[in-house]
Parts: sequence; C-alpha cells; structure tokens
Amino acid sequence: MHEIVAQVYRGEGLESVHHGSVAVVNAKGELTHYIGDPLFSTQARSEAKPFQLIPLLRTGAADHFGFDDRQLAIMCGSHTGTAEHVEVVKSNLALAGFDESFLQCGTHPPISYQIEKRLPHEGEEFIPLQHNCSGKHSGFLALTKYIDGDPAAYLDPQSKTQQLVLDAVSELYGYPREKITIGIDGCSAPVFGMPLAQAAVAFVRLANGVATDDSLKSILRRIKKVMTDYPEMVSGPGRFDLALARTFPGNVVNKIGAEGIEGIGFSDPQVGIAVKILDGNVRALYPVVIEVMRQLGLLDNVDMTHLEPFAHPEVHNWRHLTVGKITADFELKKV
Repeated sequence: MHEIVAQVYRGEGLESVHHGSVAVVNAKGELTHYIGDPLFSTQARSEAKPFQLIPLLRTGAADHFGFDDRQLAIMCGSHTGTAEHVEVVKSNLALAGFDESFLQCGTHPPISYQIEKRLPHEGEEFIPLQHNCSGKHSGFLALTKYIDGDPAAYLDPQSKTQQLVLDAVSELYGYPREKITIGIDGCSAPVFGMPLAQAAVAFVRLANGVATDDSLKSILRRIKKVMTDYPEMVSGPGRFDLALARTFPGNVVNKIGAEGIEGIGFSDPQVGIAVKILDGNVRALYPVVIEVMRQLGLLDNVDMTHLEPFAHPEVHNWRHLTVGKITADFELKKV
C-alpha cells in the first residue's frame, strides 16, 4: 500500500527510492488527502511528546511546581543538547526536587553533534541531561512527584504516571486506548502504535484547541503557546522542526519522531498532516513534508528562507562535493 514518495539521484541516475504514506485531515479529523496507506499502524515515537505533557497540566502539577513556558516547551521537545537546553532541563528537575540521577532516559551524543558534523573526542562522556528526551522525562518525574508515585518506576507502563499519559494520548489521537500498541522508545518511555491518520487528527486538534471540554481546550492552547513561543526548546538550531516553526510563527505546531515520522497541525487553514517514511530514513522526510504542504497550497506566497535547505537536499561525498540530490515526487490523492 505504501508508495514511492522520494527519489535519490547520483548525478542524473536514479540510485534509491523511499516509500511512505501521508494522511491529511480537516478540522473535524476527516481524511481529505492521502498517499500510500493513511491507516498504516506505526509508532508515534517523539511525535507524541506534546500530548504526553497533558497530564502535567491537567493535574495541576505544572502550576504547583511553577514551570514557566520555556520549561514546559522543552518537555514537548527533542532538544539538541546545547548548554542552554541542559540548563533548562536541570531547572525543571530542581523545581520538582530532583537531580539528573533520577533520569532514566540514558545517554547519547547530543543531536547538536550531528548538526555540526562534530565527532566526540576520545574519552568524552555524555550525561542524561544532554539526551534529547530529557525534557520530557523531567515532566514525567514532576508528575510522578505530584501524584505521590515512585520516581524509580516513572517509566513503568503500568504506573499511574504512564496510565495518565496513555489516557491523554488516546483522547487526543482519537483512538481507543485498548487498541494502542505499547512499545518502548529509545529513551525507555512507553511509545504508542496507532494508524498514521490519527497523528494528523491529534495535531489539528492541538493547533486549533479542539476538545470536548473547556479545560482540555485551555490546556491545548497552552501547549500550542509554549511550543510556538519557544520553538528553539522544542527543537534546535539547524533542524527542520525549528525551520518550520519559524516559517509559520504562531500558525503551526509540529513534531518529528524517530524512524521518519512527523506530525503537523495548522491553525489557518485548519489542517492536520502526518507523514511516515517507511524505511525510517529522515533524509526523505523533510522534502516529502514540504511537498505535501506545497500541494495543499500552504506554501503559496510564503518566505522559504528557513525551509529551503530542507526542500531540495543535496547528496555529498566525503570531499563535500555535491554528487546528487533527493527529490519528492508524488501526487496527493483526494478523498
């Protein structure tokens, strides 16, 4: 059911292709455009982070501990591990009475190393605060503290913390919790398997404050505000999510997930988009997302300064010569 959505050329010769699927929904969550299989069941990964924040706000924990918008924003994000990001996460933990020893996300070289094409030096060690998911984990720990949970078990799928998160994800994605396939993410947190189109539903709801009760509407507006006011906390310099947020300031909420998935919600027009690259390679994700937006008319008369580097990626060799290109070539189908 998946279709070819991106092609990789070396010189003028076609070398590789990427299959994928796209789902586009309107404000009512109705499918309007697609390619491939919009009902393909896949893991949300970090795409779900904005919705994993809901219980912290819904229970009152966020206000109890006094988190500001910048601190909440990094809980929605996959940060790049800069010194600023590390300090914000550290401040989150301190407000809730924790330090980094409580983080169970593990360690990895900061994403900023990838962006800057920098290799770790011999003997260099990394800390959990630099992990791209440490912001989310600081929120989980704060929620656990507020509801008198066990900090050592804050990632247990059966813990009250993660059950509250599952409830929120099910509600916003519009998918029964008993049908959600639970896996374990790279950061050891539970992750959620659902049809791709449900991600588009969740993001159009987030972008437009669509909910069944006023309390949740207020929470969604607050999450959108922190993400759009502090997009550098949600992502980081040189990354697609930050470029997209700066291209549509205040009008878009968007979040990438590992293995080539992206959720996007627009306020004007009210549109939700979900894209999945089947082989998980993000090199194809960005041009495909931009081509989807182009076909939907979302890029008409838009300054492409921030997005241009992602729209037509080049293939380089080890001498940094341009030897090819990646193109997105497909046509969305209307429902």
